[in-house]
Amino acid sequence: MTTSENERELVLQRELPFARELIWKAMTLPEHVNRWWGPDGFSNEKVSMDFRVGGEWTFDMVGPDGTRYPNHSIFKEITPPSRLVYDHGDGERIWFEASITLQETAGGTLLTMRQLYPNKESRDEVVEKYGAIEGGKQHLAKLEAYLKQNLA
Repeated sequence: MTTSENERELVLQRELPFARELIWKAMTLPEHVNRWWGPDGFSNEKVSMDFRVGGEWTFDMVGPDGTRYPNHSIFKEITPPSRLVYDHGDGERIWFEASITLQETAGGTLLTMRQLYPNKESRDEVVEKYGAIEGGKQHLAKLEAYLKQNLA
């Protein structure tokens, strides 16, 4: 994960040796996404996903210590199989706008996840308080492992 020149943004990229249609499926169908989404040691409960523009995706992310983190997203743009944009928060406020792009490469697909925060301080808070950089790396490693084991 890198910080772009925009001080409000976090960017994570990973090239995956899979077709973007397969990655799209793993990222957008609840029966798949709920089996790998989140950093190491986290699981998702109370999941509801209405996958359409304006639809909501809600779940509790449960940490290794049992702490529950409510997640609430609203889909803003869905362009299969290449782009997904949503506002992400906790049900009380929006933390950031997330965008995911899938670009075909010679070796598979380049996945780029961007998180755009309202300001630098908000971005820095999730990096420092919640470990967003390491968590993001773990998140995409779990996606790759899930694809290899279940969909490839």
